Amino acid sequence: MKASGRRRANRAETTIGRRFACLRTFHRFLAAEGMAKSDPTTTVDAPRKWRALPRVPSREDVAALLAAVPSDTARGRRDRALFELLYATGARVSEICGAAVRDFHDDLRMLRVRGKGNKERLVPVGGPAREAVAAHLADRGTPAPTDPLVASVRGRRLTRDRVLRMLKEYGADFSPHGLRHAFATHLLEGEADIRAVQELLGHASVATTQLYTHVEQDRLKGIHAKYHPRA
Repeated sequence: MKASGRRRANRAETTIGRRFACLRTFHRFLAAEGMAKSDPTTTVDAPRKWRALPRVPSREDVAALLAAVPSDTARGRRDRALFELLYATGARVSEICGAAVRDFHDDLRMLRVRGKGNKERLVPVGGPAREAVAAHLADRGTPAPTDPLVASVRGRRLTRDRVLRMLKEYGADFSPHGLRHAFATHLLEGEADIRAVQELLGHASVATTQLYTHVEQDRLKGIHAKYHPRA
C-alpha cells in the first residue's frame, strides 16, 4: 500500500515512516549481500511527515483560565503572574521558568528571556502581566536579582511538569505551550506582521512561524463556509 493509501487508512505518520524505513533497510541488505540485483527503494522518496497543527486555546479559553485563578492568596497571585507572562510574551515555559528577577524591566515594559542556544531576546510585557508580576514579587519581600522571577513557595524555580499540573488544577485542557500557540495565533488574527511574530517567538526561521498561519487559515475557512452563499 502506498503512503497516500496508508494515510487514507488512518495510519499514523510515525507508523508509515517506520514501516518504510524497515523496508528500505531490508532491501539494502538484500542488495549488499547479493541476494537481490538491486535496491528498489533507491528510487522511492521517503514519505514526508505531515506537520500536525497545534491545539490553540481561544481567547475565551485563556480568559477562563485567568478567571479561575484566585487573587486573594500568594499562591494564586504567583499562578496568575506565571500564566499572564506565558500568554503576554509568547515565551516558552522553560524561558519563563528560567527568567530571573533582574530580567524583568517594569520601567521598560520588557522581559529578557534566554531561548534555544542560549540566545537572548527582549519581549514586551503588557499591563496585566506587569501588575501580576509586581504582586507576586511583593509577596516575596525583596528577592535577590538572581532569584527566579516566578518562584515556588520555597523560592525555587518551577519546572515544566509543575506548570502543566498547575494548568490542570485550574481546569485547562491545554499544555503550557498552548499559551505560546495562543499568543502567536491571536497576534496573527489581529493582522500582526509574521516577521514581527517570528522575532517575538524567537524562531530562527520564519518557516516555523508560518505554522500558525495555517491555524489562522482554518479559522478563515470556517468563516467562509459559514457565511459565503456559495461556499
